[in-house]
Amino acid sequence: MAKSDGILGISVNHARLTMALIRGGNVQKAVWEEIPDNIVEGNKILSQNLFADFLRDKMAEHGMHSKKAAYVLADSEVFVRTMSMPKVNDDQLRYNIPFEFRDFIQGELKDYIFDFIKRESKDADNPNVDLLAYAVPVSLVEDLRSTLRLAGLKLEKAIPETTVYETLIHKLPDEEAINKERCFMDIGRRSIRMVIFKNGMYKLSHVIDIGENQIIQAIADEKGVDFRLALTYLRTRFEDCDRLPSVVNAYKDISLEVLKGLNFYEMSDMSARLHDVVLCGTGAMTEPLVEILKERIDMDVITMDELLPKYDKDKEFNVTYEAIGILLNEAGGGIGKEGNIAAVGEKTKPKWMTALPAILVAAVVLILLAKFAVFDRYAELNKEQARVNELQDRIDADLTYIKEAGELSEEYYHFTWDGMTEEELGRVSRVEVAKLADFIATQGVSVRSLSLEDSVLTVSVVGDSLETMSRLTAAITEQDIVESCSLASAQKDYVEETQTFTQTFTQNAANADAETEEAEDAEGEEEAEEEAEEPEATQAGSSTVSSNYVVNAEINIYLGTLNNESEEVEQ
Repeated sequence: MAKSDGILGISVNHARLTMALIRGGNVQKAVWEEIPDNIVEGNKILSQNLFADFLRDKMAEHGMHSKKAAYVLADSEVFVRTMSMPKVNDDQLRYNIPFEFRDFIQGELKDYIFDFIKRESKDADNPNVDLLAYAVPVSLVEDLRSTLRLAGLKLEKAIPETTVYETLIHKLPDEEAINKERCFMDIGRRSIRMVIFKNGMYKLSHVIDIGENQIIQAIADEKGVDFRLALTYLRTRFEDCDRLPSVVNAYKDISLEVLKGLNFYEMSDMSARLHDVVLCGTGAMTEPLVEILKERIDMDVITMDELLPKYDKDKEFNVTYEAIGILLNEAGGGIGKEGNIAAVGEKTKPKWMTALPAILVAAVVLILLAKFAVFDRYAELNKEQARVNELQDRIDADLTYIKEAGELSEEYYHFTWDGMTEEELGRVSRVEVAKLADFIATQGVSVRSLSLEDSVLTVSVVGDSLETMSRLTAAITEQDIVESCSLASAQKDYVEETQTFTQTFTQNAANADAETEEAEDAEGEEEAEEEAEEPEATQAGSSTVSSNYVVNAEINIYLGTLNNESEEVEQ
């Protein structure tokens, strides 16, 4: 059975759908249908869902049952180039071909599928190889695959339209017919596409912006009907509408544009030897148009069904040739699976039933490996980890002990002078300085600032009088840490707010009684004399003084160092 048996060939071109089925190398059925508006535009599918519904309905209507599809990619949707490259292996060609399309494609190279067909050269000494290369958008193939899936079909093959023409050319009976320079003229609704081949290989293509719409519009105007009904009139040849005078004029306009296209090709390529024109498409089904083209074109003009009568099933081959041609193409060409663009990017499903025994064996091996190489090792690892944790606890305990010993040594260092250097012994004890500052603050003055430089403590204080400052210096001098003390400066200032100072004092009780002796009467004198005979006692207390005058003073206190204290201890 041929590879294409049971596969549905599909082509969408000029807003028409063509389908074909082949059995045993023979065409079993081939049909075509006009596609309603808003589903396709020319060769491009606009609505995937609507097209899938239309395709599914037409398959059921014509009894064409299949699960696989081969789709013809219109050349207007892909990029086609003929090129010559040095003879290298296929991998190197596959690598270099994408760069030949950089000036033609839009977007990045990864967004395209690149396909090529090698051309056999008759010259064995030719260092180059001729190629027919395509750049197909990946999105085009993916959208096409999903659209056909909606219609219940799997995309089995996809090749460009140019390859279909070459396939049909190579179905000709002899080598001479294959090698002729030939122009295929696909007459559609909106345009006519000229595709020229030489030696059985694609050469170039050209689009003429005129088509059957001009004929249909002439019928609509002549019959006074709308465009869709005029199209039906043309296809059914209603009342010989295809031979109306205005319609014949439309044929002549089309023939004139065709002649311009052929003349342009011959003038632009002086090596051109074009003598054969093959008419195809729905335009080739309109007999008056074919007659005028055969009359006006000075070449051998035939239709597609006349070129390949073997495949003319139900006299529809002029339109269904593409759907049949893709099924006749056995090899395709290029980088896809078996030269098939449709296979590129397709996700393949694994064959689970075939791989199941191997999976079970691998699972058993993994279980045994896990037992001996994982679980036992894991138990041993846990044992060693517990031992490491125990050792770490011991190390942490030792480090804690060492840290505490270090802190004790540091504390001993700060509060003793043992082990100190000569420089360290010359420092003043900060603890004693702090105690001295607290003492000064209890002597009826306010301490504004303290400054310690070497062994000299400079104190800025505020008091109520110079007498207070004098008593303060005397009291400071009596402190053990102080070697000497001097009043560096003192200034009496007036302040707006009344300042209150609390003075702490200690004096003899006899002195206190003497201050009040003059104010007492004679009896008080006797009592004072009796008290004077008793031993003297001291009296301590405090007094509060408020004044608008304050004395700002600065006192320099010369302190004893740790070195001096050490010497006193030794003495």
